[in-house]
Amino acid sequence: MDTSSNVVEDLVVQTTNCGQVHVHVLGDHKHASHHAVFLTVHDFGGNGRSFDNFVTHPCLSEARPRSVWINFELPGQGPNSPDIPLSYKYPSLQEICDDLVEVLDQLKVQYVIGFGEGAGANILARFAMAHPTRVLGLILIHPTATAAGLSEWVKHKLPAHKIGQQNRDGGSEYLSDLLSKINIKNLQQYTDLFLSRNDISGQLKDHLTCDTLIICGRESPLEQSVVSMYTHMNPQKSSILIIDNVADVLYDSPEQVARALLLFCKGLGLLTSVSTPADRARISQVSQGGPARRRISMQEADLPRRQSTSSPPSGYGK
Repeated sequence: MDTSSNVVEDLVVQTTNCGQVHVHVLGDHKHASHHAVFLTVHDFGGNGRSFDNFVTHPCLSEARPRSVWINFELPGQGPNSPDIPLSYKYPSLQEICDDLVEVLDQLKVQYVIGFGEGAGANILARFAMAHPTRVLGLILIHPTATAAGLSEWVKHKLPAHKIGQQNRDGGSEYLSDLLSKINIKNLQQYTDLFLSRNDISGQLKDHLTCDTLIICGRESPLEQSVVSMYTHMNPQKSSILIIDNVADVLYDSPEQVARALLLFCKGLGLLTSVSTPADRARISQVSQGGPARRRISMQEADLPRRQSTSSPPSGYGK
């Protein structure tokens, strides 16, 4: 019986630019050569455990034993983290990308699929351009590629901007829980770093060479920026999925995100033996004598199913 999916490790890894960083690992990274390995980077107000609810959701139950999730935590962003010392120089976006390579090297992981949200998605896009031999593909949630405008400066000066992305009741409870655990001073350093970013739009078409899937909620205030980024990418290597009637796709539509992730990975030659949530529902209907019919949206129909030109070694992550 494969118990690797039950392995959870909280590691501290020494890096050149970030210093000691926390890495939250779901799955056994020692068997990474035979699994699909995801490298995640979180958004503002997040930490190394931000993707736990999604990764452990029932819709990914078949994929868990065949995958490893390496969740990188930005310096000082963990729950109840102490103040970052005044002598500490917060790393640049490029320095963070270089440290991601160091983390993978120390864990003896060669290839990853990047999975990031918001600011973390931007970091992973930079990482894939700077270190293309380490990235098999990217799944980016609400990414942006342009430099920050004035409205973004105002919106992101407080973590409360996340409330606008959470189209559900209990917003005040969410904010209260967020503020009770996060170090606002440290968060501000991550926020300021991202707000001072340069525009990478012009680099995407020629330098982002791996297959990339962008996912965005139709109700997200970032939709226009996300679509703008997509228009600058190589159309032969990129796809976009916009999910209607939601803002926070990971919270409100984990099943759709999971299905997109699995179809994307199958296009890379990974997780080919794993059925999607829709497949399992259809099988269940047939076994119960029900109709085996399901309508899919145009966005779902357009999800990538091609074989990647940067395929992993034979037998990797099936």
